[in-house]
Parts: sequence; structure tokens; C-alpha cells
Amino acid sequence: MSFKGDIQATRFTAASASAIIAQPVRLKGIFISSNGGGAGSVVLNTEKKAGGTNLLTVDVPTGDVVSLNFPEDGILFPEGVFASTVTNVAAVTLLTDKYSGKGLVGQNG
Repeated sequence: MSFKGDIQATRFTAASASAIIAQPVRLKGIFISSNGGGAGSVVLNTEKKAGGTNLLTVDVPTGDVVSLNFPEDGILFPEGVFASTVTNVAAVTLLTDKYSGKGLVGQNG
């Protein structure tokens, strides 16, 4: 019997010049909650330099929660995940392939 690979959740609340996830990873799903201050937006991009390639843009209605699951292998972020825009959003949770290696609770080896 074989099992699908583990996933990992990473939460953040603001855009940053630093990587949210610093190594190559596949995004499998995303949850975004509005802060109620108006229509929101989240833009995820890749590349360590300014003006990286936008790979995902999600609009968030005021007072709503957006939940997206991506089919097949998800979206590949080959140089890590960066958030260039996080507007009127309380929090974002990314569901990705496991990336932190050995030592996770419940992991053998």
C-alpha cells in the first residue's frame, strides 16, 4: 500500500520581501480570510529579486473566506513562495508539500 506525500501548513499575515517558504515547493491549497476592511487581494510570486513572476492572484470578498485546492501536482514555486501583495486580509494559510524535512511530529525517520 502506498500513501500520498505529506503536506505542511504555513500561515502568514503580511506581504514581505523575504520568502514565506524559502525552498522550491508545490502549493496544493490556500485559505485566505478577509479582515472585513474591504475587498482584499493576495498575490504570490516567485524569484528572489524584485518583480518576480506572479504565479497566483486571489481576490477576497469583504468579510469572506476563500478556500482553493489545486488539482494534480498543484502550482510549482521553483525558487520559494513570496507574497508581494496582501491587502485587507487577516491571514493566509498555504498547504504545500512537506518541506521542513525530518523531525516533524508523527514522521518516521
